Amino acid sequence: MKWREHAKPIIERVIKEFSHDPKLLKAKLREAYPFYERKYHPYKIWCDEVRRQLGTKKIKLQCKPDDPNQTVMFE
Repeated sequence: MKWREHAKPIIERVIKEFSHDPKLLKAKLREAYPFYERKYHPYKIWCDEVRRQLGTKKIKLQCKPDDPNQTVMFE
């Protein structure tokens, strides 16, 4: 099983159960961490999945808005 596939249902359950209290939610997500140490690839995947499900994941832009070499394809 991949890290994200393992983490996803755990995070969903915790968010569903504790979404009414942000401080408690943060603590419960920390308690629910199912892997080893909080570092390396599994921890990064866990944090990314938490941000995805909470809707706080930052979106990377594909190009810089002020790039003069970028062609705009909409009007």
